[in-house]
Amino acid sequence: MKKGKQEAIRWLRQAEHDLKVAEHNMSAGFYSDVCFMSEQASQKALKAYLIHRTGRSPWGEHSIQVLAKRCAEFNGKFREIARLGGILDRLYIPTRYPDALAPPAAPYEAYILEDAENALRIAKRILETVKEEFEKEGLK
Repeated sequence: MKKGKQEAIRWLRQAEHDLKVAEHNMSAGFYSDVCFMSEQASQKALKAYLIHRTGRSPWGEHSIQVLAKRCAEFNGKFREIARLGGILDRLYIPTRYPDALAPPAAPYEAYILEDAENALRIAKRILETVKEEFEKEGLK
């Protein structure tokens, strides 16, 4: 297996772990953390796909929407994910930093069950799409 493919699988494994962390946080009611870890799982899964397709990591890019658009250049399935990516992009910073929200709320107080459910649903869809494409191409 080529080094790029091994690296892609490594990134996907981390994405799967991050998704499990998000699910664990959901069971604990830590909704801002679910949102952030869903974003992180999605970002890493899309980077895994791009590493697989290009042989290199898109360093410095954190936007789910931008990453999904790049993936769509190789596979049209990612066009709809690019649209959904904008939702996760809005969760990257304010889920972690109190100064990213209007006072007096801190991130752990600002996010609710519906936010977490939506973020987790999108992340699962992104990971499923990447995993399906990896399986089609014999990567596991």
